Amino acid sequence: MNIGIAQVELFVLVFIRVTAALAVLPVFSHRAVPTMVKAGIGGAIALLLAPTISGIAGGTSGTIADFILLAIRETLCGILIGFAGQFLFYAVDIAGQMIGFQAGFSIVASIDPNTEAQSTVLTQAYNLTMLLVFLTIDGHHMMLQAVADSFRHIPIGGLAAGAPLAEWTLNAAQTALADGVRLAAPIMVTLLLTDVGLGILVRVAPQMNVFVVGFPLKIGVTLIMMGITLGAMISIFTTQYGDFVRGMPEFFRLLTTP
Repeated sequence: MNIGIAQVELFVLVFIRVTAALAVLPVFSHRAVPTMVKAGIGGAIALLLAPTISGIAGGTSGTIADFILLAIRETLCGILIGFAGQFLFYAVDIAGQMIGFQAGFSIVASIDPNTEAQSTVLTQAYNLTMLLVFLTIDGHHMMLQAVADSFRHIPIGGLAAGAPLAEWTLNAAQTALADGVRLAAPIMVTLLLTDVGLGILVRVAPQMNVFVVGFPLKIGVTLIMMGITLGAMISIFTTQYGDFVRGMPEFFRLLTTP
C-alpha cells in the first residue's frame, strides 16, 4: 500500500483533533493520566479513524501556511468537543462549592491537583464520586465514540463555529448553575435550619459558645445529609449524562454553523 503526503497530512490532522479532545475530556484530562498515555491513545485512535475519512473539506493548496491553519482549526475543534464534555461536571463543582461554603469547609480549601485551583474537600469528594459513576456507566467510552462521530459530522477543516455556539454555551452554563443549585438545595436547606436552631439556642442560653458547638454540629449534619442525598445526586447526574448524549448531534451541527 502506497502512502502519500496527503494520507500523512490527514493522519496528523486527525491525531491533532483527537489528542486536543483527550486533553480536555473528563477522565482523560485528569492529571493521573500521563501525557504519554494520552498521546498513545490519541495515536491509536487516529490510526484507526484516518482510513475511514474521505479527505479534507475544501482541499488544500499544499502550502505550510494552509496546513498550520488547518492544524489550529482542528485543535480548536477538539478543545470545543472536550469542553462540552466538561459541562457534565460543572454542576457537581457548583454544588460542592455552595455546600462547602455554607458548611464551613471553605476555610480549609486546598489546591485541587487536577485543576490546580483552590477547592474545598467536599468539592473534591463529590468530583471523585461522580467520576467513578461516570466510569461505571461507560461515560469514557461514550466520549471516545463522540470524538469518532465528530469526523462524520464535522469534516477535517469544516469547523465554522459562530453565534449559535455562543448561545449554546450560555444555555449550558445556565443549566449547569441550575443543576448545581438543585443538587445542593437539600443540604443547604438543612444547614439553614441548623443555623436557625443555633440562633434560637443562643437566645435561650446566651452563655453558650455557639461557635464551639455549631461548627462540629454543621459538619456532622453535612456528612449525614451527604449520605442521604448521594443516591439522588447520582440519579440527577445520570439524567444529565443522558441529556448530553442525546444532544451531541445538535452540538456537532453548531460547530459547522457560522
